[in-house]
Amino acid sequence: MVRRALFALLLFSGLAFGQTLSGSWSTKISLLPPPVALSSTEFELFGTVAGWKVGGRAEFFGTDGWVWQTLMAQGEFRSISSEWTLLFGPLAPAFLYALGKTTFAYSGLDLTLWSAMVGPNVPPYVFTGGPSGGTVLELGYNLEGVRVSGELGFGARKQDFTLIYSGVGTYTKTFPVDPFPGGFEFRYLKLSAEDVPFCCGISLDLGFSFTKEGFDEFSATLKSIPICCGISFDASATFTTTGKRVAIEPKWEGITGCFTVYGDVNFQEPGAFQGIEVYGFKVRCELAECNYLEILTAFDPAKVEEILGEEIFQNDEFEYVKLGFCGPGCCGGNWQLDLSAYFTRSGGVLFGLSRILADFSLPIMANLTVDVGLSAPVGGLASLTVGWTFTF
Repeated sequence: MVRRALFALLLFSGLAFGQTLSGSWSTKISLLPPPVALSSTEFELFGTVAGWKVGGRAEFFGTDGWVWQTLMAQGEFRSISSEWTLLFGPLAPAFLYALGKTTFAYSGLDLTLWSAMVGPNVPPYVFTGGPSGGTVLELGYNLEGVRVSGELGFGARKQDFTLIYSGVGTYTKTFPVDPFPGGFEFRYLKLSAEDVPFCCGISLDLGFSFTKEGFDEFSATLKSIPICCGISFDASATFTTTGKRVAIEPKWEGITGCFTVYGDVNFQEPGAFQGIEVYGFKVRCELAECNYLEILTAFDPAKVEEILGEEIFQNDEFEYVKLGFCGPGCCGGNWQLDLSAYFTRSGGVLFGLSRILADFSLPIMANLTVDVGLSAPVGGLASLTVGWTFTF
């Protein structure tokens, strides 16, 4: 019943919009390894009703079928704008997540109200007896070049929240607000100041937060610390109840952000500074408008993945080299080619090469783009996908 209602809503909304209907159709087909199979397909339909952009997105994956259904609405009135997202799981069927964002800006003051709710069948909320959710209020003001802001959370926190569906495959959805079980109660307060003048052209960012249990986090960042010859660096340290971490980002005029170091600070008991532990570093240089070279070397891959919040390496891989190329394509668009090579510590062919990835995107019409993806592990089976995105 819910599946039929979702499909009907998506269909009839498109019929009602008439000439304002727009959308897209994206598909990926797996060619290797055999047999040939549908990997995923996605449909989007949007239209305008009374100044509001409303519509939805249906996502299908392989033999799992219709995994996600998203409904969205977005509009504004003068200096107030609002957008809402509803996520359903048609296979269950069940309501999974709702997110609302309302913003107001006036004379340097920015106010954003986030509202989030998660369904009762989503772990770890399955025993709460109903949907759980809350709100986060963000306030920001520019005070003579210094950005002062605050976050106040009741029943929710401004941090990534990931939903996971496991069938034949595993699929995830990530949203920027995490609702908590337990109802609408105080969760945390975060205060921050950015670009505070320090000295000698150096600026300072400060952040402090606490929860209902007490201290949560303190962070400080010194920006644009000069060395010489146009070279400077940013240094940041973050302290929490469970640990500490440090980041150093050198900058050079013309290649800002090309070199980043990932690490942590170590202290001897009872608090004496001992040194800096480096987990890895990344070099990324923009060679042209959309041509780049990127190298990531991890001395501790697990720590680097934790800092970046990504799953990057497989098995004992510790390094990758990426190259990006682009050029003019059809109808004012650009083709894009991304090549990646991953390396392991266990050796093997070509300095420990473990796998090669290639992604190619080519516009062949103003509203049609073809995508090709290749993954070739050394000593394993290669995978090849072909897809397209059609917009209207």
